[in-house]
Amino acid sequence: SSVCVPLFSTHAAVGSLNLTSRTPAAYNRRHLLALERLAPPLAIAIEKILLLEQAERRSREMEAAARREELAGRIGRLLSSSLEPSNVLQGAVEMLGRALDASRCHVVLFEQDGGARSPAAVSYEYLDGTCAESLRGHALPLRESPYAQRVLASDVPLALDDWREAEACELTEVYAGLGVRSALAAPVHTGGARGGILELHDCRGPRQWTDDDKRLLGSVAAQVSVALTNAELYEAARLRAEELRGLFEISRTFSTLTDTSEISRRLARSIAKLVGGEMCLIATYDRRQNTMRAESPGYNTPPELVEEFHFRLDHENRDAPLYALAQSFLSNEPASDARLNRSFVERHRITSVLGVPMRIKRELIGFIYVGNRPGGFRRRDLRMLEIFSAQAAETIANARLFLTIQAQAEREAVVNRLLLSLQRGGEPKQKINSVIERVGQVLDLDRCIIVLFAEGEHDDYYGEWCAEGVAPVTHDAEVRERSPIRYALRTSRRPLLAADVRQHPLFKGLEDLVERTQLKSLMVVPIMHLGRVIGSISAHQTRAPRSWAEDDIDLLVAVATHVGATLENARLIAELREANRLKDEFLATLSHELRTPLTAITGWVDLLTESETVAADPDLADGIGAIAASAVSLTQLITDLLDLSRIQRGVLRLERGPFDVNQAVANAVRAVRQAATARRHEITLDLAPRLPHTVADAHRIQQVLWNLLTNAIKFTPQGGRITVRTRLEEEKARGGENDSRRARWIVIEIEDTGEGIDSEFLPFIWDRFRQADSSATRRHGGLGIGLALVKELVEAHGGMVEAHSAEGRGSTFAVRVPVIDADDWTAREPRFERAARYDEADTREI
Repeated sequence: SSVCVPLFSTHAAVGSLNLTSRTPAAYNRRHLLALERLAPPLAIAIEKILLLEQAERRSREMEAAARREELAGRIGRLLSSSLEPSNVLQGAVEMLGRALDASRCHVVLFEQDGGARSPAAVSYEYLDGTCAESLRGHALPLRESPYAQRVLASDVPLALDDWREAEACELTEVYAGLGVRSALAAPVHTGGARGGILELHDCRGPRQWTDDDKRLLGSVAAQVSVALTNAELYEAARLRAEELRGLFEISRTFSTLTDTSEISRRLARSIAKLVGGEMCLIATYDRRQNTMRAESPGYNTPPELVEEFHFRLDHENRDAPLYALAQSFLSNEPASDARLNRSFVERHRITSVLGVPMRIKRELIGFIYVGNRPGGFRRRDLRMLEIFSAQAAETIANARLFLTIQAQAEREAVVNRLLLSLQRGGEPKQKINSVIERVGQVLDLDRCIIVLFAEGEHDDYYGEWCAEGVAPVTHDAEVRERSPIRYALRTSRRPLLAADVRQHPLFKGLEDLVERTQLKSLMVVPIMHLGRVIGSISAHQTRAPRSWAEDDIDLLVAVATHVGATLENARLIAELREANRLKDEFLATLSHELRTPLTAITGWVDLLTESETVAADPDLADGIGAIAASAVSLTQLITDLLDLSRIQRGVLRLERGPFDVNQAVANAVRAVRQAATARRHEITLDLAPRLPHTVADAHRIQQVLWNLLTNAIKFTPQGGRITVRTRLEEEKARGGENDSRRARWIVIEIEDTGEGIDSEFLPFIWDRFRQADSSATRRHGGLGIGLALVKELVEAHGGMVEAHSAEGRGSTFAVRVPVIDADDWTAREPRFERAARYDEADTREI
């Protein structure tokens, strides 16, 4: 029989209280009540015991975690105390091995050699004495071991409690032979990659590795990874600093050198020591001929090797030491390398080679070649040489630049003398002759020819200089017509060189022409202007063949470059002058020819006007009047054209005399009064009294005023107003504050209320044949020469003219004429006569 009572804590059931007996009906209700009274205090006691056990277990876990953290902290501080792994890793594995009571604790790392990762012997190891043998000196095959690969692929430590359960491989056999019975391992990272393993061994027997063991190993492995990465970065930075320091010392030494042979010798020696090579040479690249050539002397390079190292840089040249290698390369087995000439390698006993191109702004300068490093070259050597190649390229380029500047200075001296001769006055033909004569003398030529290619209907211009005893050829029409130079230059746009003209393909079929000109060697350079070929400069050798040097080409190119624009501008200026002369002559001829029929028209109009028949017929009289007005307008137009032509040709003569400005204004207004009245214009005069007289050509000033008033009437709508003002202006003389003299001007202003002048056209109103409205449907006639003539006539008097306009609100023209003292002019002009003074009554009459 039995009786059972459940035990309840404050939260849940914690068990039960049971009584059992072999005797049937041994228990009654009294026993059950007794158990029920005993159950609550017993449940409380049991709950207290459970809580104490749980607290004790947590305390032990916390103590273990604290010990683990404290140990991990000590190992971390040890690892961070130095950037040299050998100083701290040994102490770290010893601390870890003792803490976890391991038989062996070690670190094995992969090493990089030639870009491939390979296993290495254990460098850091702790032994407690229970292991029979150390792992130092053993090459552990971690790459081929499935166990090692699982460790490297895992993010957490991997435990193998019984080594007999490990998958059979070479590594497990090695470990079994060394007495390993259980293992715990974690991956180690260096530079972000898995670079090795941190491993614990127990040689005493199988072992159950706890979670605390795994956590501690994982924490230490992470700290070892950080320490190794920092050490690797520090080592790389230190090596980089040493390399840069060495490069700086080398560059500082080379920066003062200008002798190319000395630069080649020092560079080759320094580079060989920098990367540990036994021999080195510097090869430069000729872009024009696409060839490589070794510079002499090299470092430990036989003279025959330097001499043989001269070849075209292309794939087809199979006899070259290298086959068109334009990139960096490394070869530790050159005899079997398809990029290298095997015969060359064997002949000069090359066992390893390193090559790096030298470039400046992507332009190839040359190559650096280093050979025969004991043990072969490494990628690190290649990278270091690539860094140094930039400095070497700058050194060589600077030396080249120095030599080029020297040669250029000599060429510039010649070119400057030529430019001075070109800047002197004279016709283009004279300038061309001076250029070719100087070039021929400097280059010691037999013949020098300049050709300017003509455009349109013009003919080519030829200039020729010949040495003494050499016959000219440009007078021969057949030579000029059959010469292939012009077509060849305009097609290729590059210099043409022929050391032997008879062998040059351009002159095939022209043997008779070559024989006639006695030409043996030829150099032709195009003359360029604004991107087009406008001519050529040719250098001839007729007495003996000549191999043209680069300096000869550069000098002729420099001359052509500087001379091209000058000669083209000179020719264009001459053509413009000729065109202007022909235009002026045409205007003068046209004006004179128009005057002849116009004189007849004017005469007959005068006769018809006096006829009684015409007077009796009003319509006929109006027609004759219209013809007369048109004849007058045409006469004035022809007069303006003749005056403008005289001014342009410099033959206009002013008949100066005493001049009253107000009187001239009154006469001009009187002349246009009828036209102004016909358009219902109001002309107002605002003339300053007692204006001083000046000296001027009264007829020409009258012409100026008539043109300006006619313009105002033409461009002012009916019912408009025209105002003419005169005044005297004085301004300080230019002699300074101590100069009491004053410049005096008489100003004549003509203001109208017309349509105004467009602001965009205002700067061009003084141009000849220029009108604001030049369309076929313009409202106002005229040729656009009136204002141009006004400007020329006023400036011929030493004055100036200005125009102002507020668009849509009329315009104002101001003429300024200098006041010239009559006595001074009388002293200079004995035939000076006084003019009648202006009478104010004339103003009232107007």
